Amino acid sequence: MKSAMELKVIFLPVNQGHGGARREALRHCTHSIVAWMDADDISRKKRFERQLSVFILHKKVDVVGGQISEFITSPLKPIGIRRVPEKHRDIIRFMKKRCPMNQVSVMVKKEAVYRSGGYQDWYGEEDYYLWLRMAEHHCKFINIPDILVDVRVGDNMSERRGGWRYFSSEMRLQAWMLKHEMIHLRQFIYNIAVRFVGEVIMPVRGRTWLYSVVRNKRLPFSAKREKAREKKRLESYPPFSVAMCVYGKDNPEWFDRALQSVIVDQTVKPNEVVLVVDGPVCDKIKSVIDKYKEICSH
Repeated sequence: MKSAMELKVIFLPVNQGHGGARREALRHCTHSIVAWMDADDISRKKRFERQLSVFILHKKVDVVGGQISEFITSPLKPIGIRRVPEKHRDIIRFMKKRCPMNQVSVMVKKEAVYRSGGYQDWYGEEDYYLWLRMAEHHCKFINIPDILVDVRVGDNMSERRGGWRYFSSEMRLQAWMLKHEMIHLRQFIYNIAVRFVGEVIMPVRGRTWLYSVVRNKRLPFSAKREKAREKKRLESYPPFSVAMCVYGKDNPEWFDRALQSVIVDQTVKPNEVVLVVDGPVCDKIKSVIDKYKEICSH
């Protein structure tokens, strides 16, 4: 009989930001396979089952992601799908232009993350920077064709992904890629020009429209959907952790739904959930944490 799931809660008295909080979460994960999860998104019920199946069938793979459906008010009313390439070689090619992984959908081998330098700070681009370094260390990537997570978006997201500070961060990352010979000069100039128009010149509403067009574009080099799934049922899955962070500005109801999606709804449940509370949070968020501590203890 499977033992009760463990919910580890780590309280950080002062907000550390995404990079610091995720480093702390990863450090406390017991298992070698870790799934990332955000506090306002919803993992679909077979997410972990499908990702673990890939790790079992492809022993050399280090990162498994998938597609995401984006919504504003309800996951039943999606506004688009962010499609990313599926095969390793296509992911590496796509990486030269844009981030090739939907971070909220990713499951990784912890050792591969540490081998590549760990989760590091880079304003607005911590995830992209990690995938670039993992590619440089010859890690293997796969994105499965399934939608794994329903993700909340809106004008606030477009606003955060614009302005001089965000553009400057992206420009420095492109310069890092050029220095490390991951892109050539022509690609560097093209990437910077596109980002300058989209992040500095274009207004927020225009940026929202542009994201919707780019994120829903079918990729010309994306692998075709498999015609038939693996028929043999994988009855024994490796143990894994879920790493999650919650912040003071997070919505308690959305946080509750996010935890439910990984702790209650999954067909294959995690062995532990590591939750980093990054700085002070309201009493309603604390109540949600207490609720799921109780659920996990049974």
